[in-house]
Amino acid sequence: MQTVVSLLLALLVPATAWAPMPRALNRRACISMSHFSCVKTELKDKELLLSSLQDIGVSVKVAEKELIPVKGYKGLTTDAEMAITQENGHDIGFRYNGQAYEMVADLDFWGQTVPVDAFLEKLTQRYSVNAVLESAAAGGFTTEQFVENKQTGTIEIELSRYVM
Repeated sequence: MQTVVSLLLALLVPATAWAPMPRALNRRACISMSHFSCVKTELKDKELLLSSLQDIGVSVKVAEKELIPVKGYKGLTTDAEMAITQENGHDIGFRYNGQAYEMVADLDFWGQTVPVDAFLEKLTQRYSVNAVLESAAAGGFTTEQFVENKQTGTIEIELSRYVM
């Protein structure tokens, strides 16, 4: 007997089931780093975060033993587990705060092709999809169909599992 599970992930806004985020940026100034902002996320799994960043086409450096310095305004730096180098010389970092990864950057020098909110929504959507696929695989499901609608931003995943 085959059980088919069809999931429609309407992920135009961040998915609350897997990686909830408030609609507006939850931002605070990092202590002793006046130009850096720390943006809270609910992205908790390092490997899922890394693969999600790569999936959205971002080149990422990952700290092996020592943290990576993330460059900001006037040469200021802060340390992070992952860093995205921007062409303008100001980096974007992700560091673990004990509960989740937070994005660390000088937002005045944001150099991505999309605004910060759109970048985080895209990243959160990909993280959610990867979390669903990983969880489904661990539960014995196989992916039958994966359809991404570029117009609406929705993703439909059809999973199946044989039950005896």
